[in-house]
Amino acid sequence: MKRMLWIAPVLAAIGLMGAPLVAQTKPQAVKIGFINSDMAIEAHPDYAKVKAVRDQADKELKPLQNQLTQLQQKIQSGQATAKDQQDFQTLRQAYQDALKKWSTRTEEAGKPLTEQINKIIKKVAEENGFQVIMDYKVASASNLVVYAADGLDVTQKVIEELKK
Repeated sequence: MKRMLWIAPVLAAIGLMGAPLVAQTKPQAVKIGFINSDMAIEAHPDYAKVKAVRDQADKELKPLQNQLTQLQQKIQSGQATAKDQQDFQTLRQAYQDALKKWSTRTEEAGKPLTEQINKIIKKVAEENGFQVIMDYKVASASNLVVYAADGLDVTQKVIEELKK
């Protein structure tokens, strides 16, 4: 009987020591928000610089793309000569080189904008209790998110901060 009397307080003490461990491992609710990053980038005051680079790229790439399409159709129909096939290869290489050049220039022009927007997204997320902000387009295209409640879009808040 005496043994039973000392076991009860020991078990109670062990139970009390274990309680904080259980409380610490309780999962926290995660608040996830969404942003339309294209909309935020287009709202940036310096977006015109990025658009100008994109427009220049389109101006150079569009004619090359049209020529490639015509030659490819000719090759697929079996009506291409050896010169057409050679022209296609040369033109394709020129297109790939130009595409790489313009991709680099567009990325360089957009980098300061995205860096500033990312800082604002972080600020808005912290101020509004979000632990994760996802891009709508990426979440939608990957089928990562199939449902999201209203009120999780932070796009307008980010745009408002951009204008300050």
